[in-house]
Amino acid sequence: MNDLSPQGFTWSFSALKNFEVCARRYYNYNVARDVKEPESDAIKQGHAVHAAFDARIKTGKPLPLGMGMHEGMLAKFVQAPGETYAEQKLGLTSEFKPSAFFGKGVWFRTVLDATKVQGETATIVDWKTGRPDDDTTQLKLGAEVIFAHNQNIQHVRSAFMFVNHEQMEREDYVRSDLTEIWGDILPRVRKLVEARQQQNYPPKPGGLCRRYCAVTSCPFHGK
Repeated sequence: MNDLSPQGFTWSFSALKNFEVCARRYYNYNVARDVKEPESDAIKQGHAVHAAFDARIKTGKPLPLGMGMHEGMLAKFVQAPGETYAEQKLGLTSEFKPSAFFGKGVWFRTVLDATKVQGETATIVDWKTGRPDDDTTQLKLGAEVIFAHNQNIQHVRSAFMFVNHEQMEREDYVRSDLTEIWGDILPRVRKLVEARQQQNYPPKPGGLCRRYCAVTSCPFHGK
């Protein structure tokens, strides 16, 4: 245990993103868990796409009606040389060692949508149903986890596939990038830890307040 890992503390990319958008929202959604995010049509579609793609990659199950346009992309991924994985649930300890998703000492958790491993190279694809975004933090974290769990991997090709926009955002990482990546991310995690230790989760009013936040007890809700 270290200063970034108080007892019982775990985090994920989505938790970090929630915190940085609004600490009060993060508290109710991720810490107290007394508010559940409403399942919007966009969230339902995201779940449906991930489930269908996972089944197609793992078992060859045909895509459901309305998703057939993605068959070519998935077939190309499955048929490419190497070992194929889908929906891998992986974790890290605060010492950046590999951990099971719910393992003892797990500190960070992530789910890798689709992974192909060939020799010293891993290709990771994360399916996105929302609008294209240039924040690559999640790609960096995926690379960190793969490097930790497979010491043979020296190169990670990581990509977001924005399936509704036929757009891809790609990043390449090598093992020597590890220090720089954590140097960027750990200060952000430290703020998350400090908020927990101080029990200080101030609201941050913004565009989500009016329509997209379910924390009705917040003074900025609906404004």
